[in-house]
Amino acid sequence: MEIRELTYFIAVAEDLSFTRAAARLQMTQPPLSQAIARLEKRLGTRLFERRARMAPRLTPAGHLLLAEGKRILQQIDQTEALLDSVVADVFPLRVGSNSSVLGGLLPTVVRDFRRTHPTVRLLIEESEEMAVLSDIARGSIDFGFTRVWGIDDRFEVDYVGMEPLVCAVHADHPIAGRDSVSLVDLADEDFVTFHREDAPQAFDRILTACIRAGFNPRIPLRAANDLSLLSIVACGLAVSIMPSVSSYIPIPGVRFVPIQEEWAATPLSMVWLSGQPNPVMSAFIRAVRAELLRRRDQDRALGRREMVLNLDT
Repeated sequence: MEIRELTYFIAVAEDLSFTRAAARLQMTQPPLSQAIARLEKRLGTRLFERRARMAPRLTPAGHLLLAEGKRILQQIDQTEALLDSVVADVFPLRVGSNSSVLGGLLPTVVRDFRRTHPTVRLLIEESEEMAVLSDIARGSIDFGFTRVWGIDDRFEVDYVGMEPLVCAVHADHPIAGRDSVSLVDLADEDFVTFHREDAPQAFDRILTACIRAGFNPRIPLRAANDLSLLSIVACGLAVSIMPSVSSYIPIPGVRFVPIQEEWAATPLSMVWLSGQPNPVMSAFIRAVRAELLRRRDQDRALGRREMVLNLDT
């Protein structure tokens, strides 16, 4: 498969129109249609369902190629950026992160790390739990944040600790002004959460916490990442249960209320491929640990429920 063919396919898949895609690619429609037909022949499967006077629709194979194709093109762009910037003393570190850590922890960590390691080139990518593990396994990222507890021996796991869960509510919600809330008080609420297939262990942690409190949460709404999730909360359409690091993501109209139950928590882990030590990665991990310790001390001083850290190594 050629990069050009993949670019053509993604344009058609995103627009669901050969005419609009051809205009975006600054080419005529016939050669675009012919290129897609050649790609389908080479792959031995149909990527689009085509019907007269109807927009093309992606087949299951087309949906798969769209998701993976975007990753491939993104990796190519990142590689080109690295090659453009390479000098003798520059080292790359490619980091994948779930959205809560990306928004709530990494901005501070990265700023501090770059001040002390100015020659390291950091590339940060948002990926949920399963995608982070897949990207590490195939070498497209070096290191990632997940909420997994157990994992197979392909990976090294630095288990950071257990992070308290908090409740995100609209600013006008009756519990918005409380110092804390019990999970049972949320039993009658509509919830918004992420898709389980993106992060099954993290999802199950939240679901199990609710069930342990005596109710099965009603979840009519789903969101792709923390920004979308918190935006839905800001609209007053639902509440959400999230890791406490998400409370560092400021969204107008959203309030974060600590959950009282000590067992309402989710693990946080740093993961990389076994047998591939990286001195740059080790320095970054130390920066993460330093920031988590600073936040723990801050929460302790303010009398807030703190993250139970496992940072002895």
